[in-house]
Amino acid sequence: MVKGANGDMSDKSTKRMNGLALGMGADITRRDFVGGALIGSGAMLLGAASPATAQGLTPQWDGYAGIGDYARSNGNTAAVVNAAHGIRDQLYEPDMAAAPLVDDLYDLVIVGGGFSALIAAYEFHKSHPGKQCLILENHPIFGGEAKQNEVKVGGVTLTAPQGSSEAIVPGPNNRYSHVSELWDEIGLPRSYEFVPATGAAAPLQFTSDVFSRAFPNEYTPALGYFFDKPMATKQGWVADPWSDDLQRAPLPAKLRDDWVRWKKHAPMVTRGDAAATDRWLDSISYGDLLVRELGMSEDIFKLSDPFIATANFGVSADALSGYAAKIMGLPGTREPSPLRPSAPSNNDTFSFPGGNTAILRHIVKALLPDAITGSGSFADILSAPVDFAALDRPQHTRIRLNATVAAVKHEGDPETSASVNVTYAVGGSLQRVRARAVIVTAGGWVARHIVRDLPPSYATAFSQFHHAPILVANVALRNWEPIAKLGITSARWFDGFGFFVNVRQPMAVEGAAVPLDPSEPAMLTFYVGYPKAGLPIAAQTASGRADLFGATYAELELRVREQLQLMFGPSGFDARRDIAGVIFNRWGHAYMAPQPGFYFGSDGNPPPLEVVRKRYGRIAFGHSELSGRQSWGRAASEGRRALEQLLDVIA
Repeated sequence: MVKGANGDMSDKSTKRMNGLALGMGADITRRDFVGGALIGSGAMLLGAASPATAQGLTPQWDGYAGIGDYARSNGNTAAVVNAAHGIRDQLYEPDMAAAPLVDDLYDLVIVGGGFSALIAAYEFHKSHPGKQCLILENHPIFGGEAKQNEVKVGGVTLTAPQGSSEAIVPGPNNRYSHVSELWDEIGLPRSYEFVPATGAAAPLQFTSDVFSRAFPNEYTPALGYFFDKPMATKQGWVADPWSDDLQRAPLPAKLRDDWVRWKKHAPMVTRGDAAATDRWLDSISYGDLLVRELGMSEDIFKLSDPFIATANFGVSADALSGYAAKIMGLPGTREPSPLRPSAPSNNDTFSFPGGNTAILRHIVKALLPDAITGSGSFADILSAPVDFAALDRPQHTRIRLNATVAAVKHEGDPETSASVNVTYAVGGSLQRVRARAVIVTAGGWVARHIVRDLPPSYATAFSQFHHAPILVANVALRNWEPIAKLGITSARWFDGFGFFVNVRQPMAVEGAAVPLDPSEPAMLTFYVGYPKAGLPIAAQTASGRADLFGATYAELELRVREQLQLMFGPSGFDARRDIAGVIFNRWGHAYMAPQPGFYFGSDGNPPPLEVVRKRYGRIAFGHSELSGRQSWGRAASEGRRALEQLLDVIA
C-alpha cells in the first residue's frame, strides 16, 4: 500500500477509476446544457484535499450550478460561506468604525431576503406606501432557501427546488389559512394542472410533491424500498412494501416488528391532560419515547432519523424534543392510525417546478413589478429573467444583494435611541446605513453574532438554539427507464447516500413543456440530512456541518453516482450514460434543532422562543424558526409579528 502526504494513493486511484467509470468529468455538449462548460468537477478533483474548515473555500467547491439567474446562487456558495464566517472570525472588526454611511435614513431595514423578510416588506409597503424600506440579502439572488436549480437536457428545461418545497393552496380549513389573502393579492392561481404520464409511465402512480411518499403515506404500489447490508440480510428491492406489512422485507424479525408497530400501532403516550403531556414530551427526547416508553430497539432510529433530519429538524430522534416530534405528528405522540391508500389527487400538498420559489417570486413581482421581467402571467413570473438593476433603484423598497450584515446596533441606549446602525460587507468593503427600525430575519446562528447590543436574556436564549445542515442535490437524468422497469416512481433506502427520491409529476405551465415519460429527461431531488445518533445535539449539528462543508464537489458527485448505480444498475441504469448533471445546494444551518426543554423551558428558565420573539428597542426578530417549526407560512407569521412590534417606533 503506497501512502503519501495526502493519504492513501491506492484509495485515491480507486476513487478516480470509479469516478471515470460512472461518468465523472464528462464534457457537457451544448445540446445537453446551456451555459456550462463541465458536467461535474472532473476526475482530477477526486484527489483534491477537502478543506479543513469552510473559511477560504473556492468556487470549485460550489461545482456546477445549472443555468439561468439561480446559477450564481446554488445554496450557501463558497463566497457566501466565506463572508459569513468573516463575522464569526471577527474579520470585519478593524474596519467597522470607518464604514462610510450610504443612503438617507430608512424607515425600516430588514436583514435577510427570504419569506419572512419579503412578506414583512410587502405588508409594510401595503400599509405605509410612503415609507422607505431596505432589504439586505447576503446571497446573489433573493429567496433564502426558496430558490431553484435549472438545467436543460435534450431540449427540455428541468427545474427543481434548492430547499423550500411544500405548497398548499391556502383555505379556511388548512394550516395556511392566514396567508390566503396574500395568496390572492400576489396573483397565485388556486388550481393547477399536471402533465399526464405517457408511454411506459401511463399505468404508474405519481405525486407532484417531493416528500409525499416519504412519510407517512407510504401505502402505495408506486413506492419501492431498497434494502442493503448491514441493515438488511440481503440486497434488493421490495415494491409496495406495506401491502403485506413488510413481510417480504429482508429484515431481522425484531426490527420488522418494531417498524410495523412504530408506523401503525404505536400507542399515544400521555402524562395527565393535554397540557401536562406536552410539557412532559418536551422534557424527554423522541428517542427516549421510542426506546424507554415504547420498548423499541435503537435500530428504529435508522427509520425515523432520515425523515426527521430532512423534513424539519436536522438531527437524530435521540436529541430531538419529544414535543417537536408531536408537532411533526410522529408515532407515539398521537393516536395510532393504520396507513391508508391515498392517491395524489387526494393529497392537498404539491410542489411548484422550483419548489416555493414560485411563491416568493410572486411576492417580489407584486412588491417590485419591474424586478421580474415579462408580464404578470404565472409562466413569466416563474421563469422570466430577473432585472437585477431594478432591485436596488431608489424606490419605496430596495433589495440589496451580496450584502452580508456584520453589525446591527442602536445609536445610544436601546430604550431611548432614535435610530439603528446597520453595517454590512459588499464587494469586500464595509458600508453602513441607518434606520428607524430593524427586523432581523436571519436565523439565530447569525443574529446572535451581528446584533451587538443584545440584552443578556436574549444572548442566553440564543445560546439554546441549535441549527442543523441539509444538502439538497438535484440530479438531471437523460431518461428514467430503469426506475420505471421496477414499477415504481418513488424510492426509499436505508444505507448509503440520501434516503429518498421520486419522479415528480410536472406541473403544466404554459410554454414550459416537461414530459412525463421514462424515455424522456427528468430531475431527481435528494434531501440529505446528517443525523448523528449517540452524540449530544451540539456535537450532532457541528459534526454534520463538518461533513457537509468538508466534502469536495467531486466527492459528493461520486456518492450520488454510486448510489444510483447501486440501486438501479440491475434494471439497466448506467450512471455514465444516464446522468446529465448534478447540482448541490449546501445549507449549513437549514433547520433549527430543538432539544428537550426548548418549547416550555427547563430548570425554571423561560422557553428561548418566548424571549427572542419580544422586541427590544428598535429591533425585532422575525425568522421562521421562532414559530417552533419552519415553513413559509410560519415565516409569514413571524415576519408580520416582527413588523407589527415595530410600527409604533416608525414615526
